[in-house]
Amino acid sequence: MKNVYKILGIVSISLMMSCSSEPSLQKYFVDHHGDADFIAVDVPTSLLDKETVELNKDEREALESIKKVNFLALQLTESNQGKYEEESAAIKKILDADKYETLMRFGSDGTKAVLKYQGEEDDIDEVIVFAKNNEKGLALVRVLGDNMRPEKMAMLMKSVEKGKINLNAFKEIAQTIDIDD
Repeated sequence: MKNVYKILGIVSISLMMSCSSEPSLQKYFVDHHGDADFIAVDVPTSLLDKETVELNKDEREALESIKKVNFLALQLTESNQGKYEEESAAIKKILDADKYETLMRFGSDGTKAVLKYQGEEDDIDEVIVFAKNNEKGLALVRVLGDNMRPEKMAMLMKSVEKGKINLNAFKEIAQTIDIDD
């Protein structure tokens, strides 16, 4: 009986030690989904209208590898400047973790953005875009999928630029928080 208690004690301690106290992006999304200051939208890939677009094999594989898109935004107002700065710092801290690799940083017209991913270079599980503008607010986009490949995702992004894929659902979200201006 003493051995059973010892084993249970060791297992319990191991479980407590294995639980990370570091904040995660998923927990951040869950914690802020019900926050009235944030706009939170989970976008199923069905809104991308996969059936009516003409894509080549690689583009279609890239699109099919996307399972879900999570969108979280905080519109900046005079009354929430402190919260904006606090949330920006919290997101930056999460994304600075070693598990996220930076693909690129870009910006224009006062907006700074970073594109990161989690997973292997040839098998991405998650793509994250974090954008902030000190006059408009911040947006955090999380693209979840299976076996997303960087070269195919790049091809897919070119298809989006060419207008092959209808992104009206995302444009309506952007207009809701006034990030298009």
